[in-house]
Amino acid sequence: MDRLPSKSLSRLLDPLNRLYRHRIAKRIAHLIKGTPITPNQITFAHTCVGVGAASMVFFKHYLLAVLLLEIRTVLDCTDGILARLKNSSTPLGRTLDTIGDGITFNALMIAGALRMILDFPSYRPSLILIAVFLFAMTAAHCGSVYQLMKRKLGSIILEQIDTVEREWREQAARVYGGGGSGLSRFGYWLDTFTIRFVSEEWYEKIKKRRKSEDWEAKALSDATTMNELARRTRKAEFEKAVRYTAYVSDDNIFAVMSLCLLVSEAFPMAILPYVHPVLIAFSAGFVYAIIALILGLHYLHVFYHGVYRD
Repeated sequence: MDRLPSKSLSRLLDPLNRLYRHRIAKRIAHLIKGTPITPNQITFAHTCVGVGAASMVFFKHYLLAVLLLEIRTVLDCTDGILARLKNSSTPLGRTLDTIGDGITFNALMIAGALRMILDFPSYRPSLILIAVFLFAMTAAHCGSVYQLMKRKLGSIILEQIDTVEREWREQAARVYGGGGSGLSRFGYWLDTFTIRFVSEEWYEKIKKRRKSEDWEAKALSDATTMNELARRTRKAEFEKAVRYTAYVSDDNIFAVMSLCLLVSEAFPMAILPYVHPVLIAFSAGFVYAIIALILGLHYLHVFYHGVYRD
């Protein structure tokens, strides 16, 4: 069976990562490949940089916050590339990366909310906190859905297997077997929650065959079916699924917020004197996240519609 062109995999990267961040990250990863630096250390570094960006938002140093967010995003690309170069990609590493992304985003949410509350005491703090919480939850869903579907579509493109289901089954075996660390259990819970969020039909099918002796053959059959759909009968739908999955990436949300903060610095409160720049950034990011998530899930469902029906 012919493989799908590998260029389809590059389209799973969000636009700015594809444009320049991934190239910078590849150079950094190759430079440090022969050093003792590990991917998990890079993950820790980008988390710290992200928290630093959040502190700059709180202190209203928005240009510095944008710069730190860009550095964080490049390092976020670097840890995955380094893991592949060192052949050390693991579910644990992905879990740590997800936690790091979550820490960064929540730090930004907290810093931005506190900044708005302090600058505009007439705003109701409870409403600000509720709105920020909803934004954070939506962005978290974007990040987890993007990472999971990038792995799924990427493995189908390159290997004609579904690594998401294989790793989920391995994690389930460790968890239900009494093994695995707390982080492994969190990773299993996160993948389970995301799979159910993406498709309850998909989750029910893989849960049903988790203990089946021929689960691998059935999983391979599903992956082969989707590969055939992508190459032949649903090629256009597959291309849309890849494109809109890339838009779901939480890095795009960071980019939207960064752009708004840059505009607010270029035109400091001259156009909208009663609207806080952080509020503009958060509102734009929230709207983008909702639209991207809806479109991404829609085109994914259109592509693999019927594959997981018994």
